[in-house]
Amino acid sequence: MPSPKKPKKKTPADEKQKSLFSFADKFEADKEEKSIGITKEEKKEPKDRLKTQIPLKTEDIKEEIKVKEEPALNIVPKKTYFKSNGKPFGLKEDGIQLQVINRESVSSKYIRYLIEKGEIVENLDRGLLLDVDYDGGLNKAYCKFYDLDTDEIKIWIDTTNHEPYCLSKEPISILEQLNYTDKAGKRNKLVDFEGFKRFEEIKRFELLTDKEIPMTRIFGKTPIDIGGYGLNIKNILAENEKKAWEADIRYHLNYVLDRQLIPGLIYRINSSKLEKIDFKESSEETKKLTDELRTLFK
Repeated sequence: MPSPKKPKKKTPADEKQKSLFSFADKFEADKEEKSIGITKEEKKEPKDRLKTQIPLKTEDIKEEIKVKEEPALNIVPKKTYFKSNGKPFGLKEDGIQLQVINRESVSSKYIRYLIEKGEIVENLDRGLLLDVDYDGGLNKAYCKFYDLDTDEIKIWIDTTNHEPYCLSKEPISILEQLNYTDKAGKRNKLVDFEGFKRFEEIKRFELLTDKEIPMTRIFGKTPIDIGGYGLNIKNILAENEKKAWEADIRYHLNYVLDRQLIPGLIYRINSSKLEKIDFKESSEETKKLTDELRTLFK
């Protein structure tokens, strides 16, 4: 049998070597001694501080507290005030009193003011067409022109009795038999609708078939009676599974297409009638006008 292992003899180097636990025990012992020493010193310090502390006087405290003084207001002399001017201006300039209409737009009120003042243009030599819009109070379209001679904006109201309408491919005989349900649940005919005016047979060129087709033009009293939301001619046709053409076009745009107006071109107004100026007739007038426009838009 093998002989048992003999214990290893300790050398002087082994005696000097220590375990890791011995270092940790020594660190905790030193830490406790330091903490005990600090607490003893802390107990002594408050007594020493009370002896050395000098009491503050109330006078010194008052000097440290500074009261914030409010800055003095600069008094403006009355002579420098902008005194109000009692002279009326704008729509009240000429003393014209307009009837108050609830929920009226500013543009509609201004047009009524121009009508009362008599400033709706009836004659205009050269006017640059700026815009076309619709006025609900008058139920008419109106145009804005820039007068090239006076550099003023002029308003012209339609005099052609243009009416809002939509189109249908159905003949008049079928449209007259269409019914609709009103808000009360009662069944009525299309021709009895309060916004309906009349029918008219026309012909339109259809691009899909490349030929003219018969159509029916349905006139309404206002653009709201033609299309939009609620009860109108377009929705009455839809209730009967019929299609209303050109009912979604806004009225003033429909007016521009029917009158073949081009914003940016120059027109003439003669006795409240709108006329397009043809500059091919006079080359001198064309040259003069182009020079004026170039100076305006530089």
